[in-house]
Amino acid sequence: MMPETAASAALADALQAWGSAGFARQLRDALLATDALFAPLQRAITRGSHALVEHAELLVLRSAERDGVLQLDAGVVYASITPGCACEGDPTPMSELPEYATLRIRIDRASASATVALLDD
Repeated sequence: MMPETAASAALADALQAWGSAGFARQLRDALLATDALFAPLQRAITRGSHALVEHAELLVLRSAERDGVLQLDAGVVYASITPGCACEGDPTPMSELPEYATLRIRIDRASASATVALLDD
């Protein structure tokens, strides 16, 4: 996990990119650096038992800004696995399973801090 000042800087950089083509990627990188994606994506799993968030992709579905807070609803495509014993000859090798979740991300512009919550469908 990244120190709080570095995490704030990463989120601040993502905020600077708001409206650009690279925003979703910068936001994803900042949220990964703060370890903010793992818990909600772990709760959203429908196929596996352990979320793999390192290669998650974010797509901004909706956005609104009010009182200095940028609120985003984002679709996230990621993967999960069901770890086995990984014994030699195990007939069920681990494979990545596709997952999807919708998250609500709130970023305070003044503090460059973020909260991430799973949206129930």
